Amino acid sequence: MSIDNLFRQLKDIQFQADKILKSQKVEDDAVISFAEYSKKLKADLMGMQPSEDLAVHVNDIQPLDPGFDPKPPFVTVFFGALSFGLATKKFKQRKREEYFRQNIRNTRDQFGHIDFLLKEI
Repeated sequence: MSIDNLFRQLKDIQFQADKILKSQKVEDDAVISFAEYSKKLKADLMGMQPSEDLAVHVNDIQPLDPGFDPKPPFVTVFFGALSFGLATKKFKQRKREEYFRQNIRNTRDQFGHIDFLLKEI
């Protein structure tokens, strides 16, 4: 992989992350695509055998789990039973949204930092 192609992919993944984060609702297809692309980019970066400093930052990138399913607390399950599952459904949707937004934001920032470190070299 050429260095120009690498910089293009780093900018592209940051752009995809911004696009997902700016949307009203995080779509499952976008999350799956982002997770696969970030995993591929991470593997490509590790395949280049980066310096130790850069390798630490690449290894810090946590994989995104598109199948994340939060476990609701007992109180939510209880109110969910009273509301025919509405409270549990809302809780899971909100927690999934928070999880995806937080992890996509972290991944975007980490790839941005790697981009910065590569430009410094």
